[in-house]
Amino acid sequence: MLGDLFYEAKGRIRSKRVLDLEGPKTESSYFLGKMRGKIEVVEIGTFIKTHISNGFFFVEGKDIVTVKGSHDEMATVKLIRSSSSKVISGSNFYRSSNNGKLSFLNNLVGVHEASVDKDGNILYKV
Repeated sequence: MLGDLFYEAKGRIRSKRVLDLEGPKTESSYFLGKMRGKIEVVEIGTFIKTHISNGFFFVEGKDIVTVKGSHDEMATVKLIRSSSSKVISGSNFYRSSNNGKLSFLNNLVGVHEASVDKDGNILYKV
């Protein structure tokens, strides 16, 4: 990991669907957990995974992060990643309001590592 770890979460892929057989291209949805070790968040996201060849793939995702129990405070995330290994790395691009618990995310770029097991369980660090 580079820099300070500010987000560590565990979650599970909730749904999957096929978008295109050429590629092929799939879409998965999930939600995750805790920022700065104390801010409980709900992250709802969808990523589109395009299979290139030989186990290599490219992922684009869009997420919404809210403070648990509040729908008034939110941040958005766009992410990109590519990999051919079990540990996936990539970049996150955050936007949020200028006040509140998630304000530190505004215009932040994060580097993430993610792993997904065969049952769809996600371990995610930014």
